[in-house]
Formats: sequence, C-alpha cells, structure tokens
Amino acid sequence: MPGASPMKYIVFRTPRGEAPVLFPHEFTHSWVAGELKPLTVIAAGFVEMTDGVPRCFGHSSSLNIASRGQQDAALVLAHLRAGKSDE
Repeated sequence: MPGASPMKYIVFRTPRGEAPVLFPHEFTHSWVAGELKPLTVIAAGFVEMTDGVPRCFGHSSSLNIASRGQQDAALVLAHLRAGKSDE
C-alpha cells in the first residue's frame, strides 16, 4: 500500500507459541494487550509492509516494550503466509 502509514503490532506468548496481532493506530498497545489478558506480551511496536514484506520497528510507550525488529517481521510474515494457505 503506497503511502499507507504503519500499523501497530504486539507479539503475544500463547500456549501454541508466539503470535503477532496487528491493529490500527486508533487503538493503544496497552488497550489491545489488556483485551487479550492473560496472554504475555513479548514485543510491540509498528509494522509497515513494502511489496508484501513486513518491517517491524520502534516500541510501545504504553507497554514500555520494544520491537525485536527482524525477528518480529519474520513472525508476521510467517503468520500472513499461513493465513493465506487457510483460504
């Protein structure tokens, strides 16, 4: 999406492993994390897509936790690909 602003994301620890949740700027990281309690937050920040490739960066000031950069981007990409194969 050319010109699209980055979305926010959080990586949670779930019983089945780590899972990213992407959401718009209108929601705060802390609100989304609160709605998904008791899951543990592992990382949080912003994600932007360029030619189908995610880039994760920054940090959540409301959760006081940082992005893990490429590690989170690889997780987002894997989950996006898995979602497409479910269609």
